[in-house]
Amino acid sequence: MDQEWIKAKIINRQMLTDDIIEITIETYKEAKITPWQWGLFLFEDEKWPFERAYSIVDQDTDNEKTMIIFAIKLIGDDRWYTAIRKTRIGNEIHLKWIFWHFILQDTPVAKVFVWIGIGILPLINMAKYCATEKTMFFSVPYKKDVFYEEKIKKIHGLDCKIHVSREALSGDEKRYMSWRIDFIKEHFDLNTEFYVSWKPEIVDDIIKKLNILWYKLVYTEKF
Repeated sequence: MDQEWIKAKIINRQMLTDDIIEITIETYKEAKITPWQWGLFLFEDEKWPFERAYSIVDQDTDNEKTMIIFAIKLIGDDRWYTAIRKTRIGNEIHLKWIFWHFILQDTPVAKVFVWIGIGILPLINMAKYCATEKTMFFSVPYKKDVFYEEKIKKIHGLDCKIHVSREALSGDEKRYMSWRIDFIKEHFDLNTEFYVSWKPEIVDDIIKKLNILWYKLVYTEKF
């Protein structure tokens, strides 16, 4: 049975980087949200209504209202990016909840989360709810592209390694690692699960590199 559209209001919007916007919405209808779920937005422009799904970063629910945070990369002039750019605090929006195949496995083995840029979004919530040994690799081209660093550091028990691939780092910037992620230098049990999220060609390249190292439990999200 199809869901009804939920009415919500934008209560905050801010730029996290030059091209990533964070939008916080609030609804007075209690929403039961799975941590790695997506929200389906209903937009309308001068042509016709259209839908677009975005991954949930975080949420908080009490007896009266639900607050949900999304982060969206703004690229190009497609209809959905134009619609997001036009949003303002106080705007009313409509959305539904959708589930996806990219979920955290309920297993006792160690987990490694690999994300490039905006690919982090479903992985943040996965890492928060993961109760086993967990490591996260976060790669961006430049320091200015790093976002949610403090949010990630607050995840209990998470070993996070942030890579800056296209910018020279000074000696006092020890919280970042130079160059791209190199799994040859890492050592994990062969039954470790890897969760990888980003563009299809990059995800496929990471899968290939992991398979060469005999890591076979790789779960992916390509978008």
